[in-house]
Amino acid sequence: MSAIFGELLTFSQEKGPDVRLRVYGDEFYARYETADGYSVIYDLSLGRFVYALLRDGHFISSDVDLSMGPPPGVSPHLEESDETRSAKAENRFSRR
Repeated sequence: MSAIFGELLTFSQEKGPDVRLRVYGDEFYARYETADGYSVIYDLSLGRFVYALLRDGHFISSDVDLSMGPPPGVSPHLEESDETRSAKAENRFSRR
C-alpha cells in the first residue's frame, strides 16, 4: 500500500478537459483538492469534477464545475469525517 500526500496529478473527465488536482490518500480512500486548496469530487451525472460541499460529515456535489471557481461560502481544505473516511475505505477494501 502506498500513500500520496499532496502530489499534483492530472485527471481526465468524461465531459471536460483534463484537470490537475492535489491528492491525499491511498488506494482505499483519497481526497482531491484544486491547486488552491478547495476540495473536489467527481460528479458522475455531470461527468466532471465539481467543488465539494460538506454535509453530515461527507462530501456532496455543489454542481459547480472547476471552470467556474468555488461557490460562495465554501471553505478550502474540507475533509470528510473520520467515520465517513473509514466506511469508504472499508467498502473499497472489502471489494478487493
